[in-house]
Amino acid sequence: MPLHLSPAGPSSRRHFLKSLAGTTGVVLSPFGRSLRAADTSRPERWAFLSDTHIAEDPTFFARPDTNMADNLKRVVAEVLAESDPLDGVFVDGDCAYNTGLKGDYETFGKLLKPLTDAGLPIHMTLGNHDDRGPFYEALNSLASDKGLVDGKHVSVIEGNSANWVLLDSLRFVNKVEGEFGEAQLTWLKGWLEANQEKPAILVGHHYPQVFRDDVIPGDEKIKISGLIDSDAFLEIAEKHSHAKAYIYGHSHDWKTKSADSGFHEVNLPPTAYVFNPEKPNGWVRCTVSGDGMELELRALDPKHPQHGEKKSLAWR
Repeated sequence: MPLHLSPAGPSSRRHFLKSLAGTTGVVLSPFGRSLRAADTSRPERWAFLSDTHIAEDPTFFARPDTNMADNLKRVVAEVLAESDPLDGVFVDGDCAYNTGLKGDYETFGKLLKPLTDAGLPIHMTLGNHDDRGPFYEALNSLASDKGLVDGKHVSVIEGNSANWVLLDSLRFVNKVEGEFGEAQLTWLKGWLEANQEKPAILVGHHYPQVFRDDVIPGDEKIKISGLIDSDAFLEIAEKHSHAKAYIYGHSHDWKTKSADSGFHEVNLPPTAYVFNPEKPNGWVRCTVSGDGMELELRALDPKHPQHGEKKSLAWR
């Protein structure tokens, strides 16, 4: 059951629904082909947010110096002030503060409303601090009756230069590890095989966590905090050369890395708070063209040494 927040106004909403009919036409034919080939004449521009951690009470502080609602308000204002038109906004999981309460999502929706009022669609994934039931109940403006994968929040956004595949790694509410699961991975494999006409960018909340295969008996066991099915996921992603990147949040740590295969991983910064005080929070400006993706960190602290940092990822 995918969910998206549509732009305000009847004409904007009609255009958005029409685009969804093209992008998620795979709902009726799960491995069906996208309707359009890549159009490289115009790059796509998106704003990426992650780990907003919004509580029902907008005055709530999760850290002595961090009010999550104020941070999101600032990011929304910055996104609205962008000089180049945006195609939309992604929020990559942990939308809610801790256990995904309905009130959290109601406040979250209110804070995002200036974006949809300005004509920007919003596409969301779920993290371990989210809960599907309250999420759909509070933000049900475009909840579909039928999803691509039963019990999972999965959708496909057909962009100009790439297909965006939104995956659901929520395993248990308020438990740190994530899981795509066999059904979702089977769907992803089939979808990638059926849709090779343009680059695919995968988006989910949890990071891949690959363990050593030479663990010495007696070594301290490594805690699983990422995807418990990382190996199966990466095998599928790296096998399909048109799958270009996986974008995730969860660790509150802005960084990128690339595999020998040329498959990229992008770890988004949090909008809310950081675990390491030396790390930045904020959002990421994302531009996608026919041959790659450029990312620019927009730190909430403009004096942070990484503010404005750019990362260019070339497609394999």
